[in-house]
Amino acid sequence: MKNLILALAAAAAAALPAVAGESESAFRDFDVKKEFADNPFTIFTGRGMLLCVGDREKSNAMTIGWGGLGTLWGRNDAVTVYVAESRHTKKFLDGATHFTVMAFDKEKQADILAYMGRHSGRDGDKAAALGLHLAYTANGTPYYEEAKAVYECELMYSAPFEPKGMRDVPKALYDDFPAGVHSMYIGRVVRAFRRDDSAQIDPIERNKAAIRRFETCINENDLALGRELISEKAAFATPVSPEPLHGAEGYLSVVSLMRASFPDVQWKLEDMVADEKTVAVRWTCTGTFTGKAPFAGIQPNGRKFSTSVMNFYVFDDEGKIIDDIAATGMLGILQGIGVVVQ
Repeated sequence: MKNLILALAAAAAAALPAVAGESESAFRDFDVKKEFADNPFTIFTGRGMLLCVGDREKSNAMTIGWGGLGTLWGRNDAVTVYVAESRHTKKFLDGATHFTVMAFDKEKQADILAYMGRHSGRDGDKAAALGLHLAYTANGTPYYEEAKAVYECELMYSAPFEPKGMRDVPKALYDDFPAGVHSMYIGRVVRAFRRDDSAQIDPIERNKAAIRRFETCINENDLALGRELISEKAAFATPVSPEPLHGAEGYLSVVSLMRASFPDVQWKLEDMVADEKTVAVRWTCTGTFTGKAPFAGIQPNGRKFSTSVMNFYVFDDEGKIIDDIAATGMLGILQGIGVVVQ
């Protein structure tokens, strides 16, 4: 039973709105409804903002000088951005659920926006040319670690401008605008965070943040994210191997085995308590026994389970998971799939 519990431990994990983990500076979340201090009528003019959209595989950013902030559809956290038809970023936005809008320190802002505005992502990696480093929120939305402020928005509506509805100002602009008519993309702010250069990273908050990201990692079986969160030195004991499994590859190989029996298996983070080295996590784990592989000697029978899972995650000094100790959970799975436990 102990080894089976360890197998379940190797299949439970957690997600965060991403934090720039190795920088001396830290991002701190803030409430745009209470703490937004910029003038919404001028924030996009002159200095502009940077729009970024995509996923962990591909993304693109562009300078935007047009935008709107305010109230719409009963929400006072609406953000509207505009992208012309021929822009490389448009194809990313048309398939996106989220995007970010960013501002940078004054000494960086002008150079970054000038370069991003003059060059296309079709021709090369603009971020690499500028020395910018991609990071991702819990939703997988890209942003740059060097940003001063980041606004992550969930897309609510998009549509191209309709030329027949244009009057003097837009008609005159589009008479000589080779990039084509713009489309509007309206989002709602789901997270806002900004750099706090006066603060050092709190290891407790860092580790809890890593667990939130780990939820995404485990539920999406995301190896790239796993490598960010799990130490290469980590060794996990499981019944699937006589030797410990190492690093993210070893951990997620057990997740893959779980998915072979329960293709829809998911872990929902319910609660966690942390100190500087360890995070105790309570999950709800659910799944349906519809896979091709047996589990604990039982053949797939289509039954569902839902059970509470307890894990203790140990972190190294770099903020990566070095060990995982499972406390409970296997009994609920076995009962759920029809095993009679005496």
